[in-house]
Amino acid sequence: MFFKNTAFILIRKGDKMLNLVGLVYVVLASIAFGIMPIWVKLAYATGLSPYEVLFLRALLGACFLFIIIRSKKLSIKLEPKQIKILLFAGTIGYTVGLTTLYLAYNYVAVGVATALHYLFPVVVMLIAVIFYKEKLYLAKWVALLLSLLGVYLMTAVGPINLNPTGVLLSIASACTFAIYVTGVAHPVIKAIDSLVLAFYVCLISATTSLVLILVMGEWPIALTGEGLFYVSLVAFFCTALALIFFIRGIHLVGPSNASILATLEPIVSIVAGVLIFREKVSLQIGLGCALVLGAVFVLTWHDARKTPNNLVNN
Repeated sequence: MFFKNTAFILIRKGDKMLNLVGLVYVVLASIAFGIMPIWVKLAYATGLSPYEVLFLRALLGACFLFIIIRSKKLSIKLEPKQIKILLFAGTIGYTVGLTTLYLAYNYVAVGVATALHYLFPVVVMLIAVIFYKEKLYLAKWVALLLSLLGVYLMTAVGPINLNPTGVLLSIASACTFAIYVTGVAHPVIKAIDSLVLAFYVCLISATTSLVLILVMGEWPIALTGEGLFYVSLVAFFCTALALIFFIRGIHLVGPSNASILATLEPIVSIVAGVLIFREKVSLQIGLGCALVLGAVFVLTWHDARKTPNNLVNN
């Protein structure tokens, strides 16, 4: 009986530790993704277009990841079933999700597009419930509502222009990005090393965005030294490292928890804007930040006290 209870405690502590590590990974990914708009904005100032930045960040990110993979002597071989799911998640999910968001900025305000894009946690939760049989509990619903309201307050600043095309593109970005998040959580994909998985996501994104550049007649790319510097920062910190952290976080805490925690990204962007560009923060934005932090607290608090499902039976 003593050994059985000891095993119970050890498993419970181990599960909580994994949850904590997963939360830290997603938070680190959110920080990396959150500072990306600053460097992207500086890259745009050098003459690069959104599609060119998307291509270069993915290409350089794949290069950085390949060097790490080779140094660790990891295999990049994939099973046929893994290739099919990864191609779908990488193209329809990751690349199309970002592309539709960039296109939405041409029709509606950045804040409106961002707020609608962050509906993706709702879509992720629905997909997780239907396909992965993930359980929804009250704390998760509370965290979801707090995060959505917080993102809205942070981003929907100024006059709201609800252009139908922009709204549809923003919602499309939420739905497709949700496909990427849940695709990464697929049992078949979880068997792939996170470094290798991030490498293939970047490679697929680079290939898809290159096709878009060629179709739109933006080739060759007029790349300056300054532009290369900012894109390299985005590629290493906000693409390669961020993808590794986010993928590992999804595998440890699940797709819906990870997507809710990802709403920390706008807070990081706001703080970076204040520190670098001296942007002002209104009471509304401050309240939105507080709500998102509250959502993270609710989710973390619940995961810290709940009893894991995989414990030894009494």
